[in-house]
Amino acid sequence: MSLKESAGTLYSQGKGCAEAIVMSASEAYGLGLTQADAELFAGFRTGMGCGSTCGALVGAIGVLGRKYAQREDLKELCAGFVKLFEQKMACGSTDCVELAARHKTQANRCRAAVEIAAEALEGFIDALEGKPADEACTLRPEDIKRVKALGFLHHKGTNRFNGRIITRNGRITDDECAAIAEASKLYGDGHMMFTTRMTVEVSGIEYKDIDAFRDCIGRAGLETGGTGSKVRPVVSCKGTTCQYGLYDTYDLSNKIHERFYKGFSDVSLPHKFKIAVGGCPNNCVKPDLNDLGIVGARIPGYDAEACRGCKKCQIVSFCPVQAAELAEGRMVIHPEKCNSCGRCVGKCPFHCNDEGAYGWKIYVGGRWGKRTAHGRMLHKIFTSEAEVLDMVEKAILLFRDQGKSGERFADTIERIGFENVEALLMSDELLQRREEILGRSVVGGATC
Repeated sequence: MSLKESAGTLYSQGKGCAEAIVMSASEAYGLGLTQADAELFAGFRTGMGCGSTCGALVGAIGVLGRKYAQREDLKELCAGFVKLFEQKMACGSTDCVELAARHKTQANRCRAAVEIAAEALEGFIDALEGKPADEACTLRPEDIKRVKALGFLHHKGTNRFNGRIITRNGRITDDECAAIAEASKLYGDGHMMFTTRMTVEVSGIEYKDIDAFRDCIGRAGLETGGTGSKVRPVVSCKGTTCQYGLYDTYDLSNKIHERFYKGFSDVSLPHKFKIAVGGCPNNCVKPDLNDLGIVGARIPGYDAEACRGCKKCQIVSFCPVQAAELAEGRMVIHPEKCNSCGRCVGKCPFHCNDEGAYGWKIYVGGRWGKRTAHGRMLHKIFTSEAEVLDMVEKAILLFRDQGKSGERFADTIERIGFENVEALLMSDELLQRREEILGRSVVGGATC
């Protein structure tokens, strides 16, 4: 049992933080301390009862004193551990009151801080003794593969993993954030990061702690996952609140998340299938580099009869892609240049362009990685959200029906032809064959 585990167990059994450190270290290093010796540290709990120096730190210094009392550099050695302690606790203080504010929970009190201190002490002593860090991986390949399917990505050469927590397109509540932070303190290395797919990964989770980590975040309604040859977590821009957003991207992406990420969670595909939801043609989340991308659109409702042919046309001046120009005394919008950003709507002082139809463009066959491909836009701007959701389902069904194991959707489209793909997506054939397609097995696929 590691010093972290034994100290945490003793603390949970009612020992003070300093006592837990001292007793677990005495057993680990053969210091010969008795229970009576350990009780000398009993008064250091809760920072000597007044929130002063952390008892776990005092206990660790006591262990170093007992183990290295004959060293001439004991003072420097202890100072070095105090610096390490502050670094590991990540709040720049050794006082109990400040550490408790960061690490104490109602359920486990200060166990997380005790475990961090014990782990730091063990590593510090190992370094003093010249013991190499135990980073060798002792796991079987099948163990690593099993937890990868649960959303845990292996740190090569170790028994540690990054745990990938699914978010709703990058959005989490304050309670969920607190739960992730607690799980990171208890089972990770105290760090977390957002991936490019807007999931949260907690790093440094030991293989043996994976189930406990999942239980911990599960109490807040969170889950791990997001790997394998399946529909991946949806990426969405912040078009709901962005000044350029043309529709409620959070709402649409949540519907896609529920219907396809969750609803198709048991559906195997030839490869991963990524979906991105963008609020406008600024393409902040790169929808056209995903297997399926959705882009908000607003089609100008230009009334040529109301145009007065102003020498300085406000629409011509405002158009960010130069799709508008003056020709023969009238403003003209070139549809082949217009990207349907809608930013020209309402800019004419004489109201020739006050209306604009909202809709969505859909791109299929994009990808990013060792091989890249820009998705191709279907030749229609969709004006019904229900139709957009059906197009997402049709694309997934098409990929499952005609994709070969191990190939991305871009490869499938290239192999069977974009025109054929578009014809299938624009028809209802795939939805009519839904049960048949989903009932068929798919062999192989990718898990990364």
